[in-house]
Amino acid sequence: MKDKIKSTLKLFGWYQIIGGSIGILLVTYSIISTDNLMGMLLLIYGFALLLFGYSIFCGVLCVEYKKNALQHTLINQILQILGFALLGFGFSYTAGLYLSIGIDLTDGLNMTFGTGISKVEFNINKDQERVSFDFNLVAIALVYWINKLRKKIKAEKERVVELQFS
Repeated sequence: MKDKIKSTLKLFGWYQIIGGSIGILLVTYSIISTDNLMGMLLLIYGFALLLFGYSIFCGVLCVEYKKNALQHTLINQILQILGFALLGFGFSYTAGLYLSIGIDLTDGLNMTFGTGISKVEFNINKDQERVSFDFNLVAIALVYWINKLRKKIKAEKERVVELQFS
């Protein structure tokens, strides 16, 4: 594997490890700050911890140059592209940086913008009149970058195979 590909994989890896770690710290702080932890809330916190844990897992795969690292990283980033709130349900997840642009249709047509680092939002049967969608531009750019890197790795593998049989 070329050094440039390795350094890019390491960059993806550390980005995901740091983003997931910050997310776990934020969720842990929320758990500690909550007075009354009951069933559904514990389930939501557990799911949030799993998402951020998955980000760390993806990062470790990248740092260790594992074969399936980019596949998992792609899945992790795709989960971060779309945030929504609709019919009382909502979901938004980011492990790392986000720069979002969206629309809120609750009280007319409103454009929304957001920036930050590592977040997870779940709404279950809350704000039933709210209708909004947002797109994480950072995650979209990372998905594009991951796909380019996957193509480079595939081309390099094909070149190595050609050289072996030449």
